[in-house]
Amino acid sequence: MIRRWLIILAFTSLCSLAPVKAQNVVIESGSTQISGDTIVQTEKGNNKSHKAQKPHSAKKATIMSACLPGLGQVYNGKWWKVPIVYAGLGGLGYMAYSNYSQYGSYLHAYEFKTGDLPEGVTLNEHETELANRYTESQLQTYKESYRRNFELFSIITVAWYGLNIVDACVDGHLYNYDISDELGFSIDPYAPVGNDFVGLPPVLAQAGLSFKLNFK
Repeated sequence: MIRRWLIILAFTSLCSLAPVKAQNVVIESGSTQISGDTIVQTEKGNNKSHKAQKPHSAKKATIMSACLPGLGQVYNGKWWKVPIVYAGLGGLGYMAYSNYSQYGSYLHAYEFKTGDLPEGVTLNEHETELANRYTESQLQTYKESYRRNFELFSIITVAWYGLNIVDACVDGHLYNYDISDELGFSIDPYAPVGNDFVGLPPVLAQAGLSFKLNFK
């Protein structure tokens, strides 16, 4: 009888200890601790939360280049394009200014020749030399030539400025574009076999080339 009670007592003790052990079990998974039915979030060592980076904005790059040429290229990480942008703007701007200056000189010389020089306007040394060297028709031709050149270079300068904005916009959209290293193109010989012959005239059942373009 005593042995039976001892066995029952031991079995009861084991059953009562089982849930206690289950409550004390701690399972660590990454930075999460699970104890019983409670979940506690913890941070370990270097597993600190980092603030999500702000996404790259193509609109911002476009506005920056519109406000200051080359600034959008810097924002896109394309520093090497900045000298090209300013070299184009500087060269085209200088040509526009030079032709405008020459147009003004030939205009004053032409007006002096024709007697239409505005009151209070005097010729400088260069304009006086032009008036003495060329005839009215020649001055008219040169004047119109420099005027057209000035308009042409002004348009090209504005177009270059616009191209700077478009370039920043396109680079901004392609900033996060990922081209896989597995992109490939292959040409392999091809010979129809088995069911490939079904429905084909004998003249078409012949070898050829297979072109494959893989995007992964």
